[in-house]
Amino acid sequence: MHRLNVLLVLLVLFLSASQAFAVDFKAALTPSYQQGELIVRFKDDTKAGKSLSAAKASTVGSFKRLKVRHIRLPSGTSVDKALEQFRADPNVLYAEPNYRVHKLVLPNDTLYGSQWNLSMISAPAVWDRYTGPSEITNSIIVAVLDTGVAYIHPELSPNLWTNPGEIPGNGVDDDRNGIIDDYYGANFGGSNPGNPWDDDTADSHGTHLSGIIGAVGNNSAGVAGINWKVRVMAVKFLHGPDGSGVLSDALLGVEYAIAKGAKIINMSFEVDGDSQSLRDAIAAADNAGVLVVSAAGNSAKNLDSSMVCPASIRSANNTAVAASTNNDLAASYSNYGRHTVELAAPGGVGTGNPSAILSTVYLNDGATLYRTTAGTSMAAPHVAGAAALIWNANPTLSAYQVKARILNGVDLVNAFSSTTISGGRLNLNKALSSLELPAVFNVTPYELPISGGSVTISGVNFGALQGTVSLGSKLLTVISWSDTAITAAVPAYATSGPLYVNSNGSGFPVTVASTPEVVLTASPASGVTPLAVSFSAVVTAGATITKYEWDLGDGVYNEISGSTTSASKTYSSAGTYIINLRVTDSTGQTGTGSTTVTVSAPASGGGGGGCFIATAAWGSYLHPKVLLLRAFRDHHLLTNAPGRLFVKTYYAVSPPIADFIARHEGLRSFTRWALTPLVWGLEYPVVAVLLLLLAASCVWVLFVSARRMTNNLRV
Repeated sequence: MHRLNVLLVLLVLFLSASQAFAVDFKAALTPSYQQGELIVRFKDDTKAGKSLSAAKASTVGSFKRLKVRHIRLPSGTSVDKALEQFRADPNVLYAEPNYRVHKLVLPNDTLYGSQWNLSMISAPAVWDRYTGPSEITNSIIVAVLDTGVAYIHPELSPNLWTNPGEIPGNGVDDDRNGIIDDYYGANFGGSNPGNPWDDDTADSHGTHLSGIIGAVGNNSAGVAGINWKVRVMAVKFLHGPDGSGVLSDALLGVEYAIAKGAKIINMSFEVDGDSQSLRDAIAAADNAGVLVVSAAGNSAKNLDSSMVCPASIRSANNTAVAASTNNDLAASYSNYGRHTVELAAPGGVGTGNPSAILSTVYLNDGATLYRTTAGTSMAAPHVAGAAALIWNANPTLSAYQVKARILNGVDLVNAFSSTTISGGRLNLNKALSSLELPAVFNVTPYELPISGGSVTISGVNFGALQGTVSLGSKLLTVISWSDTAITAAVPAYATSGPLYVNSNGSGFPVTVASTPEVVLTASPASGVTPLAVSFSAVVTAGATITKYEWDLGDGVYNEISGSTTSASKTYSSAGTYIINLRVTDSTGQTGTGSTTVTVSAPASGGGGGGCFIATAAWGSYLHPKVLLLRAFRDHHLLTNAPGRLFVKTYYAVSPPIADFIARHEGLRSFTRWALTPLVWGLEYPVVAVLLLLLAASCVWVLFVSARRMTNNLRV
């Protein structure tokens, strides 16, 4: 009894802990957002007032280029309820929460060392001939949309953008953009909109990124940035030690950067959700000829199947960057994507000292000016800095052409051959020297069935006149052609591989899927009832598997929650079962694997334990009812001569009877019913004895009464 109490206590504690963990886990996976606020885009903005009135909501602010509104909800209205109402409104194009946004960064490696990252991307070879424009005012502007910049840092102050329309410190909005004294940039979501100072004392995130892009070089002090002369614009919207903010402030930051002439925007952050308004913001940047560089993220996710914004946003001007280590391997934490992430760039952590990226910070009131940090946050500004240097050297290029040079100039590295679009890691020297070669940014769809189909190709430098499109060894049939967009037909049974335009430049991986192959195994594949079987499958497919359906022997296919390539089932009835796993890939191709499980009734009517008839009735000699009968046999019948004689006789005659019972479900049910009184008596012996005494008493009374009646009749 004591053991039972202990087990019950442990069970309660386990269930309580399980519930606590479940809540925490769910909270960790649930995107967070600003309570009482939405981002809404109306189909007809002139009719927005009616929708807002119906919801009793108000407009906090609007965005000139994005055509969206920042909405405040009435007190007591939940975001979920408001989303349901706005999304049901026929005049609403989309509505989404005002998601929380946070920086992307990993724990620091505090060892001081050399800037291995610059040698890896061949920056020194570039600096021999070009370090930036002769005059800083001729440099393009790179906006760092982040935690701000420590603009008095000695390595950064000469290379910071300043607002030509603003007089610093006069308390006047000189350029009439609604922000007072935004001389070095702007601060959205903070108490002082004109002061983008990096007060993130946790790791000085924005200042670190800015140093990678443009710390002053060749000044006999500190570190060198990729650009020795560049204009870095501080656009702050992330705040506090955690480096967090909200989506609406990020949108304001994009608009500010575009309005103030930035040609490159570095986005080393992650939005807690899939945001259509951020897509619109990147599209607005695209329309303005602005290149966006996005950190892929630090969750080791495949972005081909997982959404991480802004890296997952497929826009021609957006370049997603994974992190490479100082060993030229993929960083273990880095997100990746064969069809989503363009290239890799140094982000640390590998082996050696240092293994992270050394750059500028401003900590302890300026006592600490340099530190190493790792993450895809650090990889992105390498590409942003490279883009700035290329653009400064070739100011007539478009944003697409700058991106094309970066993709065409990568070092092809095995670690990124199947995890990035380009298959390589940034090489600044090659990118700067690259010609205007074709570059394919996207192919839709990039996975096709074996029967082929048509694809839409986007990119740049395709040429005004029609050329060729090839996939593997096959030339595709061109349907339409322009310098940045092509439609082509992929024939049946084409070979998977990179798709190239004019057989040159960077390609894009395209898969022509064959029928998926499934090899299914069972363990164990045979046994007696009840038989617990585990199934596992190996699936080989060219395209992404989107559906797993299991038939566990009953002839019906079902998607089992949480089951993809493994499942299990316990079989309580004898028979031969055919188990199937059917998979479907993203192109609609299906494949099926099968295996067989043979289940038999226990040998000799029940085998182990000797209680043959009971085992046949309940299906297992380990069934609680059978165990009870076995215990009665062992502890009572086998302890005396009459009992042992009964057991011996039972063993001699019962096996064939048990075999017959096991093969007929009706007999099994009848036998269970017939044995139930005996089992019940064993389970409750005191009650059974009382009932037997009662029955005996009744029989005795009947016997005495009958005897008296007989005597009376004789008289």
